[in-house]
Amino acid sequence: MIRQYTKRLLSLLLCLALLGATAAFAEGEDAAEPEDYGILDPDALQQIVDDYCQSKGLNRDELSVGFCYPATGDAWYWNPDAWYYSASMYKVPVMMILAERYKAGEITDETKISGLTLAEANELILVYSHNDYAHAMMHYIGTDAECRTLYQQYAELPSDYYVQDFYDYSYFTARFMTQVMQTLYTEQERFPNVIDHLLLAQPGQYFKGGITDVPIAQKYGNFKDSMGRQFTHTTGIVYTENPFILTIMTKNMGATDTVIAQFCGAFEDYAKRLDAALPAYLQQKQEAEEEARRLAEEEAQRSLQEEAAAALPETEAQPEPESASEPEALQPVRPHGVNRGILLGFGVIIVLLLAAFLVEYTAERRDRRYARSGRTR
Repeated sequence: MIRQYTKRLLSLLLCLALLGATAAFAEGEDAAEPEDYGILDPDALQQIVDDYCQSKGLNRDELSVGFCYPATGDAWYWNPDAWYYSASMYKVPVMMILAERYKAGEITDETKISGLTLAEANELILVYSHNDYAHAMMHYIGTDAECRTLYQQYAELPSDYYVQDFYDYSYFTARFMTQVMQTLYTEQERFPNVIDHLLLAQPGQYFKGGITDVPIAQKYGNFKDSMGRQFTHTTGIVYTENPFILTIMTKNMGATDTVIAQFCGAFEDYAKRLDAALPAYLQQKQEAEEEARRLAEEEAQRSLQEEAAAALPETEAQPEPESASEPEALQPVRPHGVNRGILLGFGVIIVLLLAAFLVEYTAERRDRRYARSGRTR
C-alpha cells in the first residue's frame, strides 16, 4: 500500500516539476521584438500594394517593393528578398564605384576607359543605359564576381544574404537595391555626378510616367531571358518635399510600365502624408530621446553615489535609512527570466522527491528482510 501511494506521489511531483520548468522557461524566454517602422505605417503601405494588385488582377508574388523615407531613415518592404535578374539596374553600383575613384583623385572626367572618358561613360550608361559600355566599365574594375562583391559595400546586409546567382548572374533583391539607392542619396557627395545623370534618365517613362511635377533620379531595368521570363524594374529617388526612395521589381507581369508609374504615384501620395506628420513626429522623438538621456544620467549619478558610499571606511559609512518607501532600491535584482517563487518551489519539490525516495527505499528493504526470513507481512 505504501509503495502504491509513493508511486502516485512521485508521479504528482514530476508533473509539478514539469509545470514549474515550463513556467520558468516561458517567463525567461525573450519575446520576439516587433520591427520598428518609425514614422511609417506598415498597414497603410501594405494596403497600397493590396488595393492596387486587387484592382488590376495582379499576382503579388510577382512583385517586390522597397520604400525608404530618408528623413527618418525608416524603410518598409514587400516580398523584399525574392531574387530577380537585375537587368540594367546594376549600372548604378558600377558607376558608384567609379565615382568614388573620381572623388579620391584616382581618375578624372578625361580618364579614358575602353576608349570612353569617364564623363562620356556617365552619360551613356546612366542616362541612356548603354549595355556595352557598362560591361566595359565592369571589366575595367575587375571580374563580374569582383564587381558584385564591391556592390555589397553600398548595402547593410550580411555576406551570407547573397546567393550564388548574385555573383554569377547579377540577381538583385528589392531590399538590396533600395539600400544601394539610400546610400547614394544620403552620401551623395561620395558619388559625384551619379544622381545628376540619373535625374536626366528616361523622361516620361517608368516613375516619371506617374509623377511629372517633381524631379526623379531613376534607373530602370528591362530584360527577357532565354526561358521567356520578363524582368522589369525601376529604382529611384523621388524629390518630393522630403525625398523618398522607391524600388519596384516585377517578373512576368504585364503592362509593367503602367504598373510601375501608378505605383510611384500611390507612394508619392503616401509620402506627402508623411511630410505633413514629420514635424510632430520629430518633436516627439526628440522629447523621448531627451527623457531617455535624463534617466540614463540620473542612473549613472546614482551608481556613482553608491560606489562612493561603498568605498568609504565602515566607521564613516552612513547607515541606510530604514524606510518602507525604498524597497525597490534595496531589493536584489533577480536573475533574468527566473521568478524567486519558482526557485523556492523547485527546492520544495526536490526535498519531497528525496523524502519519497527514502520511503520507497525503506519499504523495499523491509520487504527483502521479510522475504529472507520466510515470513509474510
